[in-house]
Amino acid sequence: MSKLKLGIVNSSSITKSYGGVAPFMKNLDPFLKESFDITYIVLPDFLHSIQFIPRRLVFFLYIFAKKRQLKKFDVILSHVPEGSFIVSFGRVPFVHIFHGNFNPMSQSHYWYGKYFTNVFRSMEKRIIKTAALKYTVGNERPGIPKIYNPIYHSVKIKSCDSRSGFIFSGRLEKIKNIDKIINVYAKLSADIQHNNPLYIAGMGTQEAALKALAASLSISGKVIFLGNLNNKDLIEADSSKKILLMASSQEGFPMAIAEAFSLGVPVVATDTGDISRFLKNNYNGFLLPVSFSNEEYIKCIEAILDDYESFSKYALDSSAVFKSNRVAQDLIIDINKLIIKN
Repeated sequence: MSKLKLGIVNSSSITKSYGGVAPFMKNLDPFLKESFDITYIVLPDFLHSIQFIPRRLVFFLYIFAKKRQLKKFDVILSHVPEGSFIVSFGRVPFVHIFHGNFNPMSQSHYWYGKYFTNVFRSMEKRIIKTAALKYTVGNERPGIPKIYNPIYHSVKIKSCDSRSGFIFSGRLEKIKNIDKIINVYAKLSADIQHNNPLYIAGMGTQEAALKALAASLSISGKVIFLGNLNNKDLIEADSSKKILLMASSQEGFPMAIAEAFSLGVPVVATDTGDISRFLKNNYNGFLLPVSFSNEEYIKCIEAILDDYESFSKYALDSSAVFKSNRVAQDLIIDINKLIIKN
């Protein structure tokens, strides 16, 4: 019996490392392939280099041009609103996974990105009305079931004694507030800084400004920019660090936190999106208000270091719900039920 043809609409190739969309699908891929004949419809690399048009608009136009290709699938899975919006005008049943951010363009470096909120809300209304299956990876939504970020890797968990340093991993954009993390780090004790460099993994429009900030605080040698790592290397880098540090103003639920937990790495992050569902104070890390003070953040880091083995154990315990085989199996069952129904 031939497998069902599943088209996966993704803004980025699953070989990319940053942003929740690419790793999300990458970690489901080995298990989805067991049940479906998969084809990815993603923005080609050469179109990612366009500088003068927002990538979201480029992706929208690209998927629009691929409308005929989308007709050949039995079902389509999308984690991006632009893709699902285009798919919604066809006859193929589709599955949509919502982000935690109503307006993905709000993270764009284009000044007018924030004004696209109403556009994306209109897209969302149509997706809610037309999608055959819906899930949310971010905040709770009435009548829409939760789907957890799937984690799948072979990186070995490091002993607590062998770890050193703190790490941020993600896109280097304003919404991530990496400048606040650097300012916090600059105020840590000399002893903590000596034993724990700050690693920043990722690329983005704020890279030059962040490097200049570190230099102005005289901590350039202690703040190490790792650049854009592939997903395996990124997880390997995470595994050798003491704590994942985040300070975002807006999130759904970051893949970076799920990956850190799977390695037994505690987390300090801000209370935004769905993070509070999994990150618990004095358990697997600490959750702070978005408007945290440097002193509050420093106390959290110090508390984790003072009882590190306990925090690490509970972080690892928290990762069970993110196992890819478990997440994928539930999704596969739902998709098969959908096809039978149709």
